[in-house]
Amino acid sequence: MNRYTSIVANRNYGCRIREFLYRGHRCFTLENEKIRVLIAADKGNDILEFVWKPLDIDVLWHSPHGLREAGDTLTSSPLSEGAFREHFAGGWYEMLPIGPVPSSHRGASWGYHGESTLLSWQYRIDVDTPEDIVVTSETRLRRIPLYVKKVFHLRAGSGTLQIHETVHNESPQAVDFLWGQHPTFGWPFLEAGCRIYVPPCTAKTAELPAGARLQSRQSGTWPQLRSVDGQLTDISVLPEPGVKSHDFVLLEDLQDGWFAIVNPKRRLGWALRWDHRLFPVLGYWQLFRGGEGYPWYGQHYLAALEPACAISSLADAIEGNSAIHLEGMQSIETTWEATAFDTPMEVKSVLPEGII
Repeated sequence: MNRYTSIVANRNYGCRIREFLYRGHRCFTLENEKIRVLIAADKGNDILEFVWKPLDIDVLWHSPHGLREAGDTLTSSPLSEGAFREHFAGGWYEMLPIGPVPSSHRGASWGYHGESTLLSWQYRIDVDTPEDIVVTSETRLRRIPLYVKKVFHLRAGSGTLQIHETVHNESPQAVDFLWGQHPTFGWPFLEAGCRIYVPPCTAKTAELPAGARLQSRQSGTWPQLRSVDGQLTDISVLPEPGVKSHDFVLLEDLQDGWFAIVNPKRRLGWALRWDHRLFPVLGYWQLFRGGEGYPWYGQHYLAALEPACAISSLADAIEGNSAIHLEGMQSIETTWEATAFDTPMEVKSVLPEGII
């Protein structure tokens, strides 16, 4: 028992939850001595902030407009790829039931990154003590009969947020879909000299956009790929903003499911662990003040690391047997563990429960 206070509700110590409206959206924060995580329930259950409190640094990237006001749906004209980019606040969102390629399947169509990130989620507080907080969020997709549930768990004194997730097919018919996560990182956490750590794997590029610093259609052993001038480049080390580049690298044959980003200058790192049997590929999106014209205009320095079952169109994933197939009334479950840390600055592995 605390000798100084008997207050547990609305406490200012240990694990705690705050619920509030931000720009008209229901949001909540999960917080302890080390991290504070902001989740926008009405905007896809997106994680918009992941703050390392000792340095007051949010590791996630924020778009210039941030979280748009609720009801702000007016546009000059509808985008053929869907509404995702109009409402991309930055942060960490879920890709479900497709990935980054607009897709159609069994009469339904989706724009960029599917629909989970555009929906409102309901949530309830299951545990609220100084030692533990547990929040359950849930939603139902609209164009495919999937029910999605996430259970967030934060313990006192821990830099690890655990997310246990379930996807359930509520129909009697089998369904196919894509599933993945898309955390996007930016300044002040992300800057030149940061290093990305992953397990041994193969790195590949497809046809890259104008302004890429890497050669298209190549394959190599992480972290070496060839630049457009033919030089071997260590893509694990982030370059200066002056490169003005835009690239996407697909990491395959991962020996385990984790990555870590370390900023040695600020002595801060962030890691994610997942089941690589279910999510065997990792997309590495790099936008270092490149991106010609809409929507980037060379304004942003960011990177995203995207664990997924596949990063392709849904049709291609089904043909390649990399989509997730659920029979009628079946479920699939998995656990994600996100960890902020200040030691070590060289990462050899990311183990369960945030052990770096």
